[in-house]
Amino acid sequence: MSPILLYLLKAAVCSGILFAYYCLALRNQRQHRWNRVYLLGLTGASLILPLLRIPLPGGTPDSAALFSYSAAAFDVGNHAQQSGFSTLQWACTGYAFIAILLLVRFGYAIWQLRRLIRGGRIQEGPNYRLILHPSVPSPFSFFRFIFWNPGTEQLSPESRHMLQHEQVHVRKGHSWDTIFMELVTALCWANPFFHFVKKELSVVHEFEADEAPAGNGQQAEYAENLLRQALHAPSAHLFIHHFSQPPVKRRIMMLTRNTRPRYAAARKLMALPLAAGLLFAVSCVQKDEANITAQEKQVLNAPRNEIFTEVEQPPTFAGGTTAMNKYLSESIKYPENAVKNGVSGTIFVTFIIRADGSIDEVKTIGDKVGSGLEEESIRVVREMPKWKPGVQNGRKVDVLFNIPIRYTLQEQESEKTTSFWPVEPSYWPGKNKEC
Repeated sequence: MSPILLYLLKAAVCSGILFAYYCLALRNQRQHRWNRVYLLGLTGASLILPLLRIPLPGGTPDSAALFSYSAAAFDVGNHAQQSGFSTLQWACTGYAFIAILLLVRFGYAIWQLRRLIRGGRIQEGPNYRLILHPSVPSPFSFFRFIFWNPGTEQLSPESRHMLQHEQVHVRKGHSWDTIFMELVTALCWANPFFHFVKKELSVVHEFEADEAPAGNGQQAEYAENLLRQALHAPSAHLFIHHFSQPPVKRRIMMLTRNTRPRYAAARKLMALPLAAGLLFAVSCVQKDEANITAQEKQVLNAPRNEIFTEVEQPPTFAGGTTAMNKYLSESIKYPENAVKNGVSGTIFVTFIIRADGSIDEVKTIGDKVGSGLEEESIRVVREMPKWKPGVQNGRKVDVLFNIPIRYTLQEQESEKTTSFWPVEPSYWPGKNKEC
């Protein structure tokens, strides 16, 4: 699976599990500050956990170091394939196109708000700026700006409630949360749970902002004002906070809910083992020694007196990555026997780059694919020109290197293609197990 698709899938799993816990244990509880922190932390954890790789003790100690150096990414195919896009490339292009459209929409919304600010009349408040503009249908806020229609009375009890509500949005920095979620949902638009989190976080913001004007026994009066405003509420803007923003029913119910929910502390603490379990399941990796083939064990157990797996200056192909790409694309020939039998697969070639730059001890590891794929891979690597050797402590040394080569048969105009992809050791199929 593509690393990008794998990352998006893991992020969706993490966000789905964490959001499900929120819906079961935290939603509609009068602990708005914690719920806000949890929803933001949920999003951040879902983005970060799939990127982490935490090694666990008990694995084969030398296996990770054995394959420290791998060839740079490259893909070599026939002329017909190079002139077009693969299915994965089309999918990535479509995904990026939609993400760009969403980011453009986000930028356009910012531009609209700037137009309102520049075209409105400004009144300075204690910790905010009141923007009076005739095109504002209902009071709303964005960062330290509170937008107001000049025709709306500012001294009535209803107006004081609305102003207090928007002041809470400004004081608590709710706009930072919404900006963050807009960017996340634009870049990860395929993840439905991030959209649910964005919507729920907006509701939590309203709960938090309703507490100030509804205090001192004014819940009934404030709830009546909410209903009145909801009858002619405007359509929701992209990320601003309307006073009359729905859902009004949940906001009124929250005003009358008990301030001390049962088992509030337990609900919060249970999120910690859940996050720890996801960290263990998604980010921890361990070499599964049972899956190491006999040939790989031979490499692991071979004497390595002066063979380095990590050096100060790694070895490089003569001419760099571009030159190696050209060499492999021109040298590798898909074996006719493999084409005839429809055989494809990934060949892992390991070899030693000697201190003089020559290639030695070329071999393959892993399950044998057959039909000449191993022999062709070894031949091409063995015939490589001399490399620039690795350097450790100021002297040239022998360094272990590897190149994963993936052979792919593609029926397109009766032509076959060969693709070469570097694979990080922790992702080698059949070699590692994630926990």
